[in-house]
Amino acid sequence: MSWAAYCNLPSATSACIAGMDGTAWGVKGDWKMSKEEGAKIAKPSMGSMLSVGGVKYMIVNKSGDVFFGVKGDYALVVLALTKCYLAAIGPKGKQGALIDEIGKFAASLKQGGY
Repeated sequence: MSWAAYCNLPSATSACIAGMDGTAWGVKGDWKMSKEEGAKIAKPSMGSMLSVGGVKYMIVNKSGDVFFGVKGDYALVVLALTKCYLAAIGPKGKQGALIDEIGKFAASLKQGGY
């Protein structure tokens, strides 16, 4: 499976799998971020502001290992693993689906030691 396949979350308009240093391994849609933005996304925390392509999302919640941020009508979900992370943007109304989908895609990465 290619890295980009891990970004194929049905509810996401854009998504990314990246190394903890912020280097994108694969993307879906119009995902744009600098390496510096990517490195910050790798370490989410409650109340923090994370940027993707210059758009800032405020991290407002956590469900299991998945952090959830908002900006207007859009949501950012981030699941950091040991060697990489998955992040996705989609409609705020689909946050539950985004959280479920990112968790399922991350399960096989966890088993592989990522």
